[in-house]
Amino acid sequence: MRANISVHEPRQPQDKDTMFAFSMEGNNQPSAPRSQIPFAWAPGWNSPQAWNKFQDEVGGKLRHGDPGVRLFEASASGLEYFTAVPASFQAEEGKWRIAPYYHLFGSDELSQRAPVFQSRMPEPYIKLNPADAAKLGVNPGAMLSFSVEGQTLRLPLVISEGLTAGQVGLPMACRALRRC
Repeated sequence: MRANISVHEPRQPQDKDTMFAFSMEGNNQPSAPRSQIPFAWAPGWNSPQAWNKFQDEVGGKLRHGDPGVRLFEASASGLEYFTAVPASFQAEEGKWRIAPYYHLFGSDELSQRAPVFQSRMPEPYIKLNPADAAKLGVNPGAMLSFSVEGQTLRLPLVISEGLTAGQVGLPMACRALRRC
């Protein structure tokens, strides 16, 4: 927070490794004839205000053309990619698809073995969609048993609206699942 010093944003750091650094594209002059703009900053201006210097008019198009091309045009029906589920991912009776849940501590193989991280890892659990839990007749906190590669595990149930039917959520930070 810098409000006690100045309400304006500080200048962006100069990165020597970008394609814009110390090149023609890297200059920040609004009158320069180019559409690629590495950053919008002007002394005493906030970033949203600084964009006005590069536009024909406030809120208008960029003075020297747009830097990109729209690949997909919006349609009234939306993108089917987000709504149509391929057949191979549809829920099948008696089969479950595992959805990994990542946590800040212990989700990778190395930190799972470190005692400092083990004390901060979440307790093992299994997550189900509410409809699947109702179909099985189980409530949150119920102990569910399942087998993975010959190892039987018994974990408490957590209900999650974020899973679709046929998915089982398992934490990657689970000591019991380390060998899986």
